[in-house]
This record gives sequence, structure tokens and C-alpha cells, in this order.
Amino acid sequence: MEIDRPCGAGNAARNIQPAVVSKEDKVKRNFLLSAALLFATAHAFAGATTQKWTAGWDNFGEPLNYSKSDIIWSVGKGTLTLTMNLVSATPTKLYQVGFDFFCSTFPSTFGQFPPNGNCIPQTHQGVTMNDAWVEVGAILTDVHGDGSFKVVIKGIAPGTYTFEFHARDGAGCDVQGGGGNCSVDFQSPGPTYGDATTITIP
Repeated sequence: MEIDRPCGAGNAARNIQPAVVSKEDKVKRNFLLSAALLFATAHAFAGATTQKWTAGWDNFGEPLNYSKSDIIWSVGKGTLTLTMNLVSATPTKLYQVGFDFFCSTFPSTFGQFPPNGNCIPQTHQGVTMNDAWVEVGAILTDVHGDGSFKVVIKGIAPGTYTFEFHARDGAGCDVQGGGGNCSVDFQSPGPTYGDATTITIP
């Protein structure tokens, strides 16, 4: 028994052709796929930066295992995450830590921390820089001279910042109730005041 088909139905089915993709479209598609893969890979493997301490610009004889002591930092959207580590420093001692920003202008805060000074000239190791310094915490070492401090700085104004990390000789510099000793035992990157790290906060 034969089934009637609409006229031309068989030919129509046989004449369906796959969509034709031009060479230009293939190039565009491959480029977009490659770009997306590159972005995803970079995003997935973007990690923290580790840098070492060097002797400070005021005190050069403070003990420290420089090969094992470091700062680990990473940047996020409006954030900077820091872990500062000291190994074999002076036992049971406070080291106040923070930044010296080299600048011509500076925001009213760096995240949740206020600056001291507003890009005013400071001279250390024979180098003069316009400086705004920000204190963010302190490291208390144990009986072995080991200690660490971690902070997440949030709400940072977007932009590019150039600075050194510092660890002071004691704690209390430019903070309420502090003792006022502002000399620096360790700096990073150093080894000279003004040698700087640059970050961009998105």
C-alpha cells in the first residue's frame, strides 16, 4: 500500500543543506574562543605575589632571617590582602607594619585605614620622596622571634599606588595611645628608601 506524499516533499527533504559558515566567520569564532580561554586561564591562575624584606632605612642591625621572612599580597576589586611574616626577629617584640606611599596626592583613606601625612617630603638613606604613610597593624613575635600579621584592606579607591612596606621598631607610631617610635627596622622591597612596589586596584 502506497502512502500519498505532498508533491515535492521528497525533493524538499533531499535539498536541505547545512548552513554555510564563511571563512571570516570561522576566524572570528576561533578568535573569540581563544580569547575567552586565555581570559579564563589567566583568571584561574592569577595568584599572590611574594616579596622579601630588607633592612630598614633607620635600623640596619635588627636580627631577621631574610631568606625565610616575606610579604604575600594579592589584589582584588577594591581590596588588597596582605600576610606579613617575620622569622628569627627579636623574640617577644612588637613590629608595627604598614605602607609608605610615594605620591603627589592621596585619598582621604586607604580602604579602612587613614594616611599620616599627605605626600609630604621625607628623607631617608639620602633619598627624599613625597610620602603618605599608613599603619595597618602589628606583628608580635614569639620566643623564637617568629610572627605574622594578616589583613584584608577593603574599599580602596581604584587607581595605581606606588609604595614600600615597612616594619617599625616597636609599635605606637601615629596611632591613638601609641608610644611614638617611628623608626623602621625592615622595608620591602628596598634595600633603599624609595625602591617601590606598584599595584593597580580595579
